[in-house]
Parts: sequence; structure tokens; C-alpha cells
Amino acid sequence: MKIEKSTLLRIGLLVITILISGMVFASLAEDLVNRETLSTLDPVFGSWLIAQTSLSGDHVFSMITFLGNALIISIGTGLLGFWLAKQKKWNDLFLLFSAVGGSALLNLALKNIFQRSRPIFPQAFSVETGFGFPSGHTMISLAFYGVAAYIALPYIKSRNWKVLTVTGALVISVSIGFSRLYLGVHYLTDVLAGWAAGGLWLAVCILGDYWLQYLKLRKVDSR
Repeated sequence: MKIEKSTLLRIGLLVITILISGMVFASLAEDLVNRETLSTLDPVFGSWLIAQTSLSGDHVFSMITFLGNALIISIGTGLLGFWLAKQKKWNDLFLLFSAVGGSALLNLALKNIFQRSRPIFPQAFSVETGFGFPSGHTMISLAFYGVAAYIALPYIKSRNWKVLTVTGALVISVSIGFSRLYLGVHYLTDVLAGWAAGGLWLAVCILGDYWLQYLKLRKVDSR
């Protein structure tokens, strides 16, 4: 069975994403464990950013960060999953729960491996407890909004709307990550690691979806 060049290109980009994300996360983790340059600058950057904040900005970013809240992600996953089940899109349903559920479990595992305490900035808008590396809001929201955009693409005919959909997912994910810094509940390396780990897991899940599609088409051709 011949694979289209466009599909091979997407697979290549996914593999590159996995490799780059993995290297970025590994570098950040090494910095954290060995207390090297970037991790030691975290408190400095965090204190500087908190000094630039305002009350109105705090309220705006507290609303943005809510888009990555476990409740919102759970409701969004449930509603999209219900629709996919109703449409009998079992592959997409499996992909959705693998991406979101897997990212949540992976984040929990990584937090407990590194056990990094969250920052305490006196002027921060919010204070949260629990381990901070990598940022759960950042990682899981990237997986959710990313996989939702990927699932939506085949239903969108306009190329411009496809671009807007992908761009929108990225903007939301980046905004949620930045909101965690702005509100003072995460260090910079926590958020960077969240994007890296979330991007890696999302790419792995989408690559797995391509593999399942390939096996399905191969099975059809063999009949």
C-alpha cells in the first residue's frame, strides 16, 4: 500500500516534534536536577514578572488560566467524547482519551519523580500547593486543545479555517502557560517543561493514530 507524500511529511514532522520536545524536556530536567543555569534563574525571572503585573492583568489571566482547569478540561473531553461516540468515531474517541488521560497520568508521574516545590512570591495573585514540575495546566491543556483541533480538521473544508483552528489551539495553550507565570504559581522551567512534555505526548498520540489508520487501510487492501 502506497502512502501519500503529504502523510509522510506529517509523520516526519511528528517525529521531529517528538525528538525536539524530548531533548528540550531532558535539558530542562537536567538543569533542575543539577541546579544549573536556567533553573537558578527561575526565581529572578519570576520576581521580575510579578513586579510587572497589575490587578486588571491578574483578573484577565485568572480567567485565561481557568481554560486549563481540570474541571474545564474534563467537561470538554466528556462533551467531545460523547459526540464522537454518537458519531461512532471510535479511533478519534480512543485518540482523545489517550491524549488527555495519558497527559494527565504522565504529568502526575513526572511531578512525583521530580518533586519540585512551587514558587512563593509575596506579591503573587495566587498561591497553590503541590509539586510544580512540569506545569499540569500547561501540559494537559496543550494535549486537550491540540487533539481537539486535530480531530476537528477533517470536518473543516476551508483551508483558512483549518489554519485558524490550529492557530487558535496554539494561542490558547500558550496563553494558559503564560498565565501560570503571570499569576506566580509556576516557575518558567515548569511551564517550558509542560509545553515540551505536552507537545511530545500529543505528537506520540497523533503518530499512533496514523499507525492505526495505516493498519486499518492495509487490512482493507488485503481483502
